[in-house]
Amino acid sequence: MVGNNAPEILQPPPTKTWASLFEAKTGIKTPINRTSTSTNLSQPTAAQERTLPTYSDEANSHRLGEFLSNYRLENRPVSLLPRGLTNRSNYCYVNAILQALIACSPFNNMLKALPSSQARSGNSSTPAIDSLKVLCSEYSMVASSSRSGHRRTAVIGPPLDGFASVRVLRALRQFSGAQGNRQEDAEEFLSCILNTLNDEMLEVIKANEPEEPKRDAIEKSNSVVAQHQSVCTVRRTPVADIFRGLTRTRLHRAPNRNVTDNVQPFFTLQLDIERSNTVQDALELLAAKDAIEGVPGAWQQLSFARLPLVLLLHLKCFQVDGNGHAKKIIKNFDFPVDLNIHPKMMSSKHTYKQRTYKLFAVVYHEGAQAGKGHYITDTFHSGAGWIRFDDAIVTQVTLAKVLKATAPRMPYILMYRRHDTLLPHRPPG
Repeated sequence: MVGNNAPEILQPPPTKTWASLFEAKTGIKTPINRTSTSTNLSQPTAAQERTLPTYSDEANSHRLGEFLSNYRLENRPVSLLPRGLTNRSNYCYVNAILQALIACSPFNNMLKALPSSQARSGNSSTPAIDSLKVLCSEYSMVASSSRSGHRRTAVIGPPLDGFASVRVLRALRQFSGAQGNRQEDAEEFLSCILNTLNDEMLEVIKANEPEEPKRDAIEKSNSVVAQHQSVCTVRRTPVADIFRGLTRTRLHRAPNRNVTDNVQPFFTLQLDIERSNTVQDALELLAAKDAIEGVPGAWQQLSFARLPLVLLLHLKCFQVDGNGHAKKIIKNFDFPVDLNIHPKMMSSKHTYKQRTYKLFAVVYHEGAQAGKGHYITDTFHSGAGWIRFDDAIVTQVTLAKVLKATAPRMPYILMYRRHDTLLPHRPPG
């Protein structure tokens, strides 16, 4: 289906914060600690505060909080029966993101392991968690006929009804408090899902902790802070364990050579594709020294303090021209199956496998205009190879077609798994 606008371009500017000053330069999408609401699901405003709903069933709350506090990631690969998602209301951006997330093994394993709620009322404080767990349960596990990973003919299941995507979208709106929003950008929707899941998990975990452990948990989860460094307080959740990384932006000021480090969490990295032709070029551009405009002798540079288990790259193909008009960048942009983060981009020690990633999902935007278009997704399935999801239509594709999109189709979101988490595939049972 066709979207009507490009929220990344048309959304109002977020409230200025210390982090946002770096965000404008670095292109980092930081997780949101959601304490307010907005008609834009991923950009709440401080002026619209609300109180989160609470569990009516304390037993469910306790079980879920205990599970989330103690859960350790399961990297076991999964073999899923691919199924399309029907599109009844311009929800291709929702379907594309959901298919990519379902294909993420650590995320899928976490959803399947979540305890089932019992006698939960309609006022659940975790609507996004609930809806995604239900969606995940709609995909069946299939036995693989190949241990060596050779491509075979995929067995395709019947498409899921469009209500599956609507249920997830409504759950996000329920938690954020947004009313009547038409969120139509795939990256914005992805950020909304991850932020909402993270917030829901934090609320349940904190609700089941006594005051002292709460304080200790915050202190222990702070990144190690050097002298003159801006502190970023983060707490772990299973979603954060999968998708969250940390950047360190070092600010140098002359003539006294004062140095300030600002450590910030991120779920997605925004890459400038207008000034680069490959992912590697865009990453180097992101980590390059950047002069501070209007401050002689001052510059800043971004590096990675912690790399996430799943790396989400947002290729910024929507831009605003000098006249304020939205446009889409259409060009040949190369991205690899195996991606290595160069040691010079790191501010902490990582092994080679901790700096190397393998591609498992690509979300594309089709269409020549920024304000209109369609989203599809290619995901890698163990034993079946690459599968293309175009709403309800599901087909097998070659790796060559995944890597070389035909204009005006452009890769928009790339999803990579870290090599040190990749385990050999073994058929279930």
